[in-house]
Amino acid sequence: MSTRPLPARRAGGRGVAGEPRLAGEPRLHRRQFVLGPEPWLAAVGWVSEQISPSLHLSRCADLPQASVTDRHGTPWWLLGVALQSDADAPAPLDQLADHAQDKLLDAYASWSGRWLLFSDTELHLDASGLVGCFYRTVRRGPKAELWVSSSLALIAALPGCEPVSPAAPELHLGKGMDWYPPPRSRFAGVKKLLPTQILSLLEPEGRVVARSPLADVPTPKTYEGALDILQRNLVTALRRLRERPDGIWLPLTSGLDSRLILAAARHADLPVGTFTQTYPLMESGDRRLPPLLARAVGYEHRELRPRRFSRDRQALFDAHTAGDCADGDRRFFAHGQWEMFTPPAIILRGGVFELGRCYFHGKFPEPTPGDLVQAIAARFHFREFHPTSCAHFAGIAEWVEWAAATSYAGLDWRDRLYLEQRIAGWVSSIEQALDLTAYERLYIANCHTYFATVLTLPESARRDGQHHTDLIGRMAPELLRFPFNPVDGRLRLPRRLRDEWHEYAARPRKRRYAAYVAQRGAGRARHALARLGGDRSAAGD
Repeated sequence: MSTRPLPARRAGGRGVAGEPRLAGEPRLHRRQFVLGPEPWLAAVGWVSEQISPSLHLSRCADLPQASVTDRHGTPWWLLGVALQSDADAPAPLDQLADHAQDKLLDAYASWSGRWLLFSDTELHLDASGLVGCFYRTVRRGPKAELWVSSSLALIAALPGCEPVSPAAPELHLGKGMDWYPPPRSRFAGVKKLLPTQILSLLEPEGRVVARSPLADVPTPKTYEGALDILQRNLVTALRRLRERPDGIWLPLTSGLDSRLILAAARHADLPVGTFTQTYPLMESGDRRLPPLLARAVGYEHRELRPRRFSRDRQALFDAHTAGDCADGDRRFFAHGQWEMFTPPAIILRGGVFELGRCYFHGKFPEPTPGDLVQAIAARFHFREFHPTSCAHFAGIAEWVEWAAATSYAGLDWRDRLYLEQRIAGWVSSIEQALDLTAYERLYIANCHTYFATVLTLPESARRDGQHHTDLIGRMAPELLRFPFNPVDGRLRLPRRLRDEWHEYAARPRKRRYAAYVAQRGAGRARHALARLGGDRSAAGD
């Protein structure tokens, strides 16, 4: 089996804060776009194209763009990278060019990757909205205009418009719902499109219509038949990458998702390199197992250790996202751990697989709670972590209202919560943040047919990820010799404590943050003691 040689470690020159310049220096507003009634070249290297007399596409030249006209005579523009996961179907643009039906979902249901599609009248997201799409209505006197962008920072700072005000304070890693729940955003008047919505570009008020999150697929007759379809989708999407000249990389942990992609890549005989980004208080399994997994299937592995922390890089991350992302990748970026490969390169990501593993079923054991808004707010501790966030309370309330009005057979509300909040809200914010880097990041399972097929499996198989284990056993059984997420022999630190440490380490004013944490801890202790005293009094009575 062939493997791709590892790229050179760094390029020459000097970078941020005197550090050696790494390959693929980050750039503000990279891979972003703006759709609006007039062109806006938001940064160096941007280009603009007129779509219609009242619609212009302005974008970074690094954002892949292609266009095609369907059999109705409608021109479509594709932004990002779409991979065909149906072995019997043509490439995405060819498939769209031959489309003559009314339901556009039939044309792109098998496309995976990370992409966005629009005409002069409407805009469609990929299966889980991984290219986050923000939109707002701007009024200039009696005239109303619709603006759309992948960047919250850009949509909030349109030229010649009044600045928008925050509707929520900043996020903190691992605390409550550490993303702003769509269809709201951090800023008042700015909304985020859901993957079950199609945005009309003809109306300045930003009208949306419903789109099914699942493709119409025949229910497989057997469990093995479902696995056949899932395996074929994953392997086909990966084989399409052979047509690209980019180096291909896979971040490995000791978990299930990255190992499934590794098995599929091995089965597709796709040349990849693997890597692991290390950090303090990392689980020993995530450090120890990835090199063994890569070696077991004939791939090379690299450990990416943190370089010196850069406040300039962290500030660039925050400026690019407008504070929309508080994920651990913010730390990796600030330590230069996302700029260590020679571009161009593709990073394979696995952040959508939990949709098929009942992620929220254990967290919400009640299938039909009486007050869904309250149940979600309580589970994510809104009162504790987001007491002043209009974005959180109003965002979840609006999502619950939309979900109730557009329910779909075969999609449990908890799986939909994962799709439209965890992926379209949280994962998409991470991907937009990492657009700063010189690399494409693709999700091979991010397509309507994969989601629809995996949800036909019995819940008992999906809850413990048995279907994913079985897929690995089919494609690379040698990978099952190693445990998944093994428990450390040493005392394990709770995830919240690890997140607290990373928050503390990343803050320039550490004393103020430490005082905040201590004050909050003291408040919790007082609350616990008061509750304990009340229980004793009740027992005495």
